[in-house]
Amino acid sequence: MNTLVMKFGGSSVSTTDKIKDVAELILHRKSAGHKVVVVVSAMGDTTDNLLFLANRLAKKPYEKELDMLLSSGEIVSASLLAMHLIDLGHPAQSFTGFQAGFKTRGQHLSSQIETIDPHRILESLNLDKIVIVAGFQGMNAEGEITTLGRGGSDTSAVALAAKLKAKCEIYTDVAGIYTVDPRIRPYAKKLSQVTYEEAVEMANLGAKIIAARSVELASKYQVPLYVALNTGEVEGTYINNEQENSMIENMEEIRLTNISKIDDVLLVNLEKLEKIDEKVTKCFLALANANINIDILNQILLKDNHSAVSFTANKSDKAGIIEILNELNFSYKIKEDLTKVSIIGSAMRHQAGVAAEAFRVFVDQNIPYYMISTSDISISYVVDTANTKQIVNALADKFNL
Repeated sequence: MNTLVMKFGGSSVSTTDKIKDVAELILHRKSAGHKVVVVVSAMGDTTDNLLFLANRLAKKPYEKELDMLLSSGEIVSASLLAMHLIDLGHPAQSFTGFQAGFKTRGQHLSSQIETIDPHRILESLNLDKIVIVAGFQGMNAEGEITTLGRGGSDTSAVALAAKLKAKCEIYTDVAGIYTVDPRIRPYAKKLSQVTYEEAVEMANLGAKIIAARSVELASKYQVPLYVALNTGEVEGTYINNEQENSMIENMEEIRLTNISKIDDVLLVNLEKLEKIDEKVTKCFLALANANINIDILNQILLKDNHSAVSFTANKSDKAGIIEILNELNFSYKIKEDLTKVSIIGSAMRHQAGVAAEAFRVFVDQNIPYYMISTSDISISYVVDTANTKQIVNALADKFNL
């Protein structure tokens, strides 16, 4: 069966006119001989509006009921799209996540897909219907509706594609994946192809085109991914295996794929520590128990048998971090208004000199950085947010992005 899974985000179905445009693209892909399954997000700002209502009525909304509430947004999108397709004379059927066979496990608001039983989807496809699935949701073993958390609709689409042995197309309000966010660099280059590994790194380091967990799932099950503009008018970006990419012609040439950024970074410096300090262990255990995510972590051993520890976190966790540090009687300093800027590229592992070239850019631009972290295919720098646009464009100029 030549099956295609198409996913449309909230901005793509935010109005009835946009839903009509989405329907045209679906029918175009169906006319090419595909059996089509569509996964949709909630319309526009629906999820945020539902959260606002919940918080107006409850100081701390019960998570089980929040899942019930939030799942309704995707159901509205799915049913409206199905209605319109039927009105155009094309058989269609909408399903909630649990009707589509999504079985989940884990906590409310951040569940994981355990398995999918697609028999109802397959029955509809065999009747030549267009199947519309509400993304972001499923049902757990207790028969309760759950939602999948951030990037849940992307994950729903990729999981379905894996189960149906189908290709997966992710449609957004941008024309694909770019070397740099076009809002920072209007003449950034659109990438025709990236590896699964690069796409995961981009998503984790600030690019917001596709959720990291969905790319990881695609890589695990070898689902071909395609990210494109929701009008379908221009060629998008393909995400696939590294070996499918063309070989680098000049192995000495420094070639990168992307520059991403994450704003609202908080830098915490713990001071006057003993070389081995039990309080540090207690601190990180307390942060973990409070669900405060630590990103970059660094320790420096000083000459006088003391050490200094620094870490970064999200600005939204500032109050919780301060509370924990005060309880443990730490001497500390906090710096705000920071951004993590990252250069990314799987070709980096084949090339020497990338870090040296990047450091030279910072020197030439007279821009300080506070912390550095690296992976096999990325280097990240924590800088003042005020310098973000300057350093991103300078790095992009240097590496021809």
